[in-house]
Amino acid sequence: MQINMHIKPQPTETLLPLDISTTTTPQHHPAQPPSPKPHLYFAYGSNLSPTQMTLRCTINPSHSAKPLAIASLPHWRWHINEAGYANVLPPAGLRISSQLSPAADKIPISGVEDTVYGVLYEMDPGDERILDGYEGIDTEADVVKPVPGRERGIDVDVRPREQGEGDYNKWYVDAVVVEWLDGGSQVEYERGKWKGGEKETVRILVYVDEERVVVSRPNAEYIPRMNRAMREAEELGVSGRWLGEVLRRFIPEE
Repeated sequence: MQINMHIKPQPTETLLPLDISTTTTPQHHPAQPPSPKPHLYFAYGSNLSPTQMTLRCTINPSHSAKPLAIASLPHWRWHINEAGYANVLPPAGLRISSQLSPAADKIPISGVEDTVYGVLYEMDPGDERILDGYEGIDTEADVVKPVPGRERGIDVDVRPREQGEGDYNKWYVDAVVVEWLDGGSQVEYERGKWKGGEKETVRILVYVDEERVVVSRPNAEYIPRMNRAMREAEELGVSGRWLGEVLRRFIPEE
């Protein structure tokens, strides 16, 4: 609607233009939340194979399937569980109730070094969601709530959700970098992108089956995939002695 204003001139005053700035509503654009930092994924099973990672990471395979480093989880234990797939058991101080059992205690120490070695990949968020599907993550599982006054508990930053109906759960813990496989990643690490301590530690994502901790045999279809993973991991620089000492005791040669 147009309004016509008729203003009578005043001989003793100078007419000034209307200030339209007071009638303009300033536009506020909310700041976009920062994109989450991509996770460093610690592969310890068949995803030790970059070949398999390339086949699985269909969103950005040139990024997500590129091995960045060899790392280790000290005092964790590698095994094949009753589902027939690779699993890792955390150290006693990190275990939850389902992992505190006589069956879990029978999982052998992972070699003379008492550590689990793995390959680190920097995950595109879309590819991480794809891996969640392969690992059977229950995305609707309950969020872990701290219990006040409880003497023993796992930090919710380590284990944000329950495993629920999933086959594995997502844990976020520190791993020790053994060797960077990409010079650029080393530079970024030194600049603080992956902030570590004196032992060159990085925060990683690792898939853990909290419920099934009974030592068992691998599924038939898993054996060739694990043999490929072991070959490719050794080519990347994972200790062949450790692979033979720890993984070979569960994975028969083809």
